[in-house]
Amino acid sequence: MQLLRYKFVLLSLMMSFKAFADFPTAKALFEQQEYALAKPQLETLAELGHLEAQYLLSRMYAEGLGVDPDIKLAYAWTLIARDAEHPQADKQYKTLRTKLPSRLAGKEVYTTLNNQYGKRALLGNLYPNANRYVNTSSKLKAISQPEPKYPSYFERAGVAAWAVVQYDVTEDGKVDNPNIVASFPIEGIDEYVLEAVKNWTFEPPKDLYGDAIRVELQSHTFRIKSSAGSQTRKFQRDSQEYIDAILAAANAESAKYQYLYAVLAENNITSDPSPMDWYLQSAINGYQPAQYRLAQCLITGNGCDKDPSKAVNWLAISADGGDPKAAYLLAQELLDSNNVNYNPHKAAGYLENAALQEYMPAVTEYASLLAMSDDPTLRDPQKAIRLAEQGRAIDTNNPNLLSTLGVAFIEIGQQSRGESMLKQAIEEAKRRNWTTENFEDLLADYQTVATSTNSL
Repeated sequence: MQLLRYKFVLLSLMMSFKAFADFPTAKALFEQQEYALAKPQLETLAELGHLEAQYLLSRMYAEGLGVDPDIKLAYAWTLIARDAEHPQADKQYKTLRTKLPSRLAGKEVYTTLNNQYGKRALLGNLYPNANRYVNTSSKLKAISQPEPKYPSYFERAGVAAWAVVQYDVTEDGKVDNPNIVASFPIEGIDEYVLEAVKNWTFEPPKDLYGDAIRVELQSHTFRIKSSAGSQTRKFQRDSQEYIDAILAAANAESAKYQYLYAVLAENNITSDPSPMDWYLQSAINGYQPAQYRLAQCLITGNGCDKDPSKAVNWLAISADGGDPKAAYLLAQELLDSNNVNYNPHKAAGYLENAALQEYMPAVTEYASLLAMSDDPTLRDPQKAIRLAEQGRAIDTNNPNLLSTLGVAFIEIGQQSRGESMLKQAIEEAKRRNWTTENFEDLLADYQTVATSTNSL
C-alpha cells in the first residue's frame, strides 16, 4: 500500500505514551490520594494537552504528592497550563517563581517541556484543522447497496428510528467489520441495518497506482420516519433526551462519549458544527478510536486538512496503545524506504502485534515481510508460511497470501511448488479484478533466478 511519502520525525520518539487514561479516572485517583496510579495517567493526558491534567501534575511536583518535590518541573508545567489559560495557574506560577533556586534553570526546564507539549508544539504536531466531512470515500463506487428489510409491522405501528453504522471495504469491494456506533431506540433496528450492510458490494477500491486497497472507517446513517405526527414528536423528544445524555457524559470528560458525540455530529444526528473538536478532546483523553479517526482524517483530508506528519504522530500514539489498525498503518510508513522514519524492524514489531490480534491486513503484510525481506535478520520463510496459512483460514485464495507462500516455498528450496502458488496468485488476482503486474513480476524474477542457477 502506498501511504505517505513525507519526511519527518515521529513525535512518539519524544512522547512517553502510556496506557489508556481518561481524566475522570485520573482525577478520581488524585483525589483519593492514589498518586502512584494517578501520575502516569496525568502525564499521558498532560503530554497530549489536557489542561486540567497539566495543572494537577504541576501540583504533584510542587507539593510532593507521591513524588519527590521538584520545583523546576512544577514551575514548567504551571507555565504551560498558564499559557493555555488555566484559571488557577497564574496564582501558582507567582508562588513557585519565588521558590525557584534559579530562575534560569526553571526557564530551561520549561523551554524543554514547552517545545514538546506546549500549546504551539501540539498545534504544530498533533491538532487538526477542521474542514468539510463526506461520509463515503471518493475511492468507492457502489455496485449494490440494498436497504434494510424491516418487519412489515414497523410501518403499521408508526415506528421511528435511526442508526449510524461504520464499516470497512476490503480489496475485493466487500464490507468488513460493520459496526453500529449508535442507534435510537437503542438496538431497535441494529440487526436489520447490519444484515443489509453486510451484503453491500463496491467496485474493488484502488490507489493511484491501480493496486487494490482497503478503505476503512466509512459511515452511513439509516433513518425510519413515522407517518404519525404525535409519535414523531414523542420520538424526537426521546431521541433528543438520549443525545443530551451523551453530550452530558462528553462534557463530563468521558472519552468514549466524546467520541460518540463526534460521530453523531459528523453524521448529522445532532447539529453540533464542530465534530472534530470532540474527536480531538476524546483523542487527548487517550481514546484509541478517536486517535485513529484523527489519523484517517489527516491522511485523507476528509473532515480536516491533510497533514501526513500529524497523521503519523497520532498513529504512533494509538499503535503504542495497542490498536491493530493504527499499528498496521504505522508499519506501512516505517517500511517506506524513502522516508527518514524507515525502520523495518520496528515495523515488524507493530505488524506482529496487530497480527496477534488477527487483524487480516497485518497478517498479510507481516507474512510478506518475513518471506521477502532483504534483511536476513528479518527474513524467515518458515514463519511466513505458518502465518500465511493462518491467514488463509480467513481468506483461502487471497492473492497476497498465495504470492507470499509462493516466495517462501521458493526460498526454502521448493521451486516448483512456489511457482505454482505464484501462478495461483495471478489467476486469483485476475478473478478479483486486481492489478496482476506485481505478482507477474515476482514469478518472472524467480523463474529467471531458477534458470540462471540451473545453467551453472
